[in-house]
Formats: sequence, structure tokens, C-alpha cells
Amino acid sequence: MRPKNLIIFIHFGGKLKVIDLLKRVKMPKDVVDFYKVNNRLYEEILLSEEEKVKKFCELLRCLSNPIRLKLLFLLKRPHCVCVLASVLNIDITLISHHLAKLKECNLVRVSPQARARIYEVNHEALKQLIFELIDFLKSD
Repeated sequence: MRPKNLIIFIHFGGKLKVIDLLKRVKMPKDVVDFYKVNNRLYEEILLSEEEKVKKFCELLRCLSNPIRLKLLFLLKRPHCVCVLASVLNIDITLISHHLAKLKECNLVRVSPQARARIYEVNHEALKQLIFELIDFLKSD
């Protein structure tokens, strides 16, 4: 269990050593031993920049909505709002709202065609997001 006061010592973009954190929060011997046995007491903990964390939170929040995920699956091929609304059996204004959120996160592109607006997945932005997330989450 992590002590509540641990967050006081964490600053985004900084480097901390495990041993320093353990000393500051006066962790029990068994926790210290865990790090000692695994030869990790002097391991540096690299923290992500706050802006990057905010960006990922925003994008993941955008993707966490089931309607938006369904829209992304449907938008593998370009479609207009009325077709998307019909397929999902959802009001056009609600579909437009979700498409606007996806566009705000740069996950879809829109192009005008006569009186319609055609939406499609921004494949490059989605790939970039996936690569950045993998890099963000991967361990060394």
C-alpha cells in the first residue's frame, strides 16, 4: 500500500531514486527488502512531463466513450453523419457531438462534400497515439 504522503515528493519531469523515496516516507523494512533483493534501491524513477500526461488523459477519455469507439470502427471508410446516425440508431445531434470530440482530439478528419460533411479516421494520428502510448508505458 502506498502512503498518501508519497505524492508530495513526486514532481513531473524529475528524477528520483527509490531509496530516497523509501527513506522519506519511512517505508517498512519488508518493502525496503523487496527493492534490496531485486537490486533496485538505487534505480532512478523517471517521471513523465505533466503536459504529456494531460494529453494522454484527454485522448484516453475521448476514446473511453463506447459511441466514439463505435464511430472510429465505422469510420475506417468515410461516411456522412446521417449514415453514422442511422447505423448506430442514434440522434444526428448526438453523433455530431461525438464526432466533434473526436475531431477535437485529432482522431477524425472532416471534409465538406456538397451539403454533407464526410468524416474519416485520421489513421496517422491514431497510429502516432498508439506508438506514443506504447513508448510512454514501456519499461526499460
